[in-house]
Amino acid sequence: MILLALFGGLMLVLSAFYLVNSWQRYREWKWATCLVVFSLALTIFGVVELPYWHHSKSSAASSSSSSIASGSTSSISLTTGMSSSSSVSQSAKEDAILSQLQKAYSKLGTVAYDSASKTYEITVTDSDEKKALQEVLDDPSQAEDIGWPKLAKSLRSTSKQIKANLGSGYSLTLLQPGSSQAMYTAKDGQESYTAVNN
Repeated sequence: MILLALFGGLMLVLSAFYLVNSWQRYREWKWATCLVVFSLALTIFGVVELPYWHHSKSSAASSSSSSIASGSTSSISLTTGMSSSSSVSQSAKEDAILSQLQKAYSKLGTVAYDSASKTYEITVTDSDEKKALQEVLDDPSQAEDIGWPKLAKSLRSTSKQIKANLGSGYSLTLLQPGSSQAMYTAKDGQESYTAVNN
């Protein structure tokens, strides 16, 4: 696109001289004005399509649309670091998993543990992630584009690892943006609830 911008700029300069010359010598301006307008449009198009401008747009778009498919969906490896035969209490293991989940999902938001329901709850705090998740809730047909299936798969995989470390009955829940209601829940490695029906 840089060649297009340079060519358009050169053409703009030459057509401006042509317009001035045509007006002064022949009192003709229509054809020369068309050339000036065309070359101006060509230059503007070439400059707008430069990678410099698209870098900021694409990073903003990827933040809102595909960011839920980025760091939050990467494979998470959980381990309590304690053998199953060890005399360490179950609550200590739960705390160890909570600490690892908090680190793993730190870019997405915060993670809390509700011992009564045996649920690890992910609260989204990143504004771009919130926007992307809200878009999925508002229009589930965009789920594929935004990366929802990858996020759901990642949550199920993490839930499976929780089961391997702590045993059955534990859930991993992604809360809806700005709400305490579940958006997605995986229990023992299986989807048990989703608010996104596409």
